[in-house]
Amino acid sequence: RLDAATIYNILENEILPLYFEGKNKDGFSPAWIQVIKNSIAKIAPRFTTKRMLDDYIERFYSPEAKRSAVLLENNYAKAKEIAAWKQMVAANWDNVSVEKLEMDAVDGVLEVGHLYHISAEVDTKGLDANCLGIEIVVTYMDEKNRMRKLESKEFDLVKVDGSRLYFELDYQINRAGSFKYAFRMFPKNADLPHRMDFCYVRWF
Repeated sequence: RLDAATIYNILENEILPLYFEGKNKDGFSPAWIQVIKNSIAKIAPRFTTKRMLDDYIERFYSPEAKRSAVLLENNYAKAKEIAAWKQMVAANWDNVSVEKLEMDAVDGVLEVGHLYHISAEVDTKGLDANCLGIEIVVTYMDEKNRMRKLESKEFDLVKVDGSRLYFELDYQINRAGSFKYAFRMFPKNADLPHRMDFCYVRWF
């Protein structure tokens, strides 16, 4: 839905006006012709069939073939292990609580160049300590008033005391502007192919 909405928005607000409203007495839009030429000059050389095949092989086929072999070994032992881990996390996720979050920002404002020390205390209520990660997510508004992600930084797990986990992060922003930030907790497992393979997340 997001991809479709983005495409229709670009068509309605950028492409169609440029194509139809910019026509001259000869019946074509010089600005639209310039867009076409610019696209051919800058995009076409990068989108060859060989480059596409190389990308598919390097980024998808080869990694997936290796992962498939790992999952198939020993009667799907790794696949069963990952499935059991997901069930365990899902069963305990709502019990995990963030007990404390401390940050020395004044009124929630990030100042450029200032090094902030952030600490968090989490009670896992029995969930394994290596299953959790915490990160700061920093966003800004672009020229079209759309929220964009600037960056995210993961906390370090510095101490484990029973079911209590203690995280710390030293964070510094080096770009001028107006930013918003929030913190999120997510499940961690080195055997996942990527973060979104398991979509649990907690914002706080």
